[in-house]
Amino acid sequence: MSKPLTPHINRSKVRRSFGSSVHTYDAHAVLQREIADRLLAHVQCAKIQPRRILDIGCGTGYFTRLLVQQFKKSSVIAVDLAETMVNHTRSHHPRRLPWHGKRLHCTADGCSLPFADASFDLVTSNLAIQWVDQPDIMMSEMRRVLAPGGLMLFSTFGRRTLMELRQSLAGISQAHAGLVLPFPDVMTLGDILHALPVEIPVVDADLFTLTYPDTMALVRELKGIGASSSAIRNRPGGLYGRKLLRDLDTAYASQHRMEDGKLRATFEALYAQAWYKEPTFQPAGEIIPIMPEA
Repeated sequence: MSKPLTPHINRSKVRRSFGSSVHTYDAHAVLQREIADRLLAHVQCAKIQPRRILDIGCGTGYFTRLLVQQFKKSSVIAVDLAETMVNHTRSHHPRRLPWHGKRLHCTADGCSLPFADASFDLVTSNLAIQWVDQPDIMMSEMRRVLAPGGLMLFSTFGRRTLMELRQSLAGISQAHAGLVLPFPDVMTLGDILHALPVEIPVVDADLFTLTYPDTMALVRELKGIGASSSAIRNRPGGLYGRKLLRDLDTAYASQHRMEDGKLRATFEALYAQAWYKEPTFQPAGEIIPIMPEA
């Protein structure tokens, strides 16, 4: 049975953390770009030709640019919770790119989108849904703004992501395991999708193993992309204290060091998609025709 999703994210701290990482994000986001490329492959396999596209949680705009290049005649709208990310995405879309139709970049919460129902033919989000307070509400919002015949498609990190970091922190103190986000599993996402008025919901996964010379390199990468533990509600002391880092380095290396001396870290990427399903009218009871009098 899947686990219910509960609020665990501080929205204002997410905005602040990612907003401050705008100049370091791209230097550390190699995996994020790889997952974006694979998410685009899902779009290509769907063989959809959308006129209106919404990209939620655009970040520095890498996936937004992929969408612009893939759908040259489409109108693409990019939104993000952090204003600095939105401004960065806007400034890195020069006029020579094949924009058509309305262009809009705005700050918006994925759980409360400022768009009318049925506004888009394709609604996407790459690695943003784990940073909203209630992912099930964001998925419902994605479905709300989807037009008939449209596709909603997103990626997120899954339950096995950073399991080595979580295990090592738990070895120091069980409370410190709470410094790693409680990522969803495949069954949880599948259950939420099936509860929505959608057709052909599909969830699949990729597993990545990255290596680092030491734990500080991993921590530096997480901090560089804005993945700060400060956004987690009711968390213990921060991940960047000197004593905790020393203890973490010892615990992590004792359990997860590879033969070449490097430390491994697992990342699980989940991809979910579903098509618009129009509601069908169900009569309350049997309809009896009234026959005219003879």
